[in-house]
Amino acid sequence: MTSFDIFQTVGPKDSSIIKSTLKNNKKNIVGYDDIFYISEDNNLSLNSASFVDPTIFPFTLDYVSENIKNKKRAGWIYAQLVKLYYPKLQNNKEFVLVIDSDVFFTKRIEFFDESKKPYFTISNEYHRPYFSHMNRVHPDLTREYDKSGISHHMMFSKSKLTSLFEMVEKYHKKNFYDVYLDMLDPKEDSPSADYEIYFHYVLKHFPQKYSIRELDWSNVSRLSEKTFKTYDMISLPHYSGSRPEDIYKNFKKRKFNRLFNSLINYFFLKKSKFRWDRNLWGMFL
Repeated sequence: MTSFDIFQTVGPKDSSIIKSTLKNNKKNIVGYDDIFYISEDNNLSLNSASFVDPTIFPFTLDYVSENIKNKKRAGWIYAQLVKLYYPKLQNNKEFVLVIDSDVFFTKRIEFFDESKKPYFTISNEYHRPYFSHMNRVHPDLTREYDKSGISHHMMFSKSKLTSLFEMVEKYHKKNFYDVYLDMLDPKEDSPSADYEIYFHYVLKHFPQKYSIRELDWSNVSRLSEKTFKTYDMISLPHYSGSRPEDIYKNFKKRKFNRLFNSLINYFFLKKSKFRWDRNLWGMFL
C-alpha cells in the first residue's frame, strides 16, 4: 500500500466543524499514516493530528494581503498557497492528501488504484477565471480535460509539485507564490484554483501517473442519515449558512429555513436527541 499523510487548512469559519469531519474521515480514509493541520485559532487542538508551524511557509497571511488588491479574499488565497506548498515542503511522504475542512467522506474510500497510482476525483465545476489565471501563471498551463479537478480534496505528489514550481519560477524569474499573487484578477472574487492548476498540469506533463475517477458527492445544507447513505462524500460549506454556529444569527435575522437546517445539523453532529441542551441554550443568551 502506498504511504501518504493528510493535511488540512482550518480557516476561521471551519473551527467549529473540523472536529466532526476529522472524526468521521479517520474512519473512512483508507491507508493514511499521519494527519497534520494549520489553523489561525490558537485554542484549536485536534486529537491525533499534529499542528504545522506556519513559519515553515515562505509567505504569511499578512504578506498575501499586502500583495493583492482584493483584500477581502486574502485568507482564501493564503489557504490555496498553503495547500500547494505544504506537500512540497514536508519531508515525510511523496504523497499528501489535502482535504477541505468541511468535507465528510461517508464510506470507506481508497485513494490509490490497484496499480498504486493516485486518484484524481473529477467534477463538473467550470469557472473561466481559474483558467485565465493559470495561463497567466504560465502559458503552458491550459485546460487539458473537459472535467474539473476541484472536488474538495487532492492527492498531491511532492515531486510533481516541485516540477510545477520550477517550471513557473524559471519562466518568471521569481518565487512561485509571488507569481500566483501577481497574476490574480483583482476584479474577481474567485480568481484562482489550486486544485485546478495541479490537476491540469499533471494531466499534461504526467498523464500516466494518475487515474481518474468519479465519486458521488454534493455540497449540502442539511446533514442526515440519508445524505450519508446517498453520497460517497459531502460538504457542509460555510456559505450555506446552516452550520451549528449559525443558529443564533439565523434566529436573529429570522432566516427560519436556515435556522431549521442549522438546528438539524447541530443535533446530527452531536448525535443527540432533540432536546434543548445547555450548549444550545447558551447560543441564545
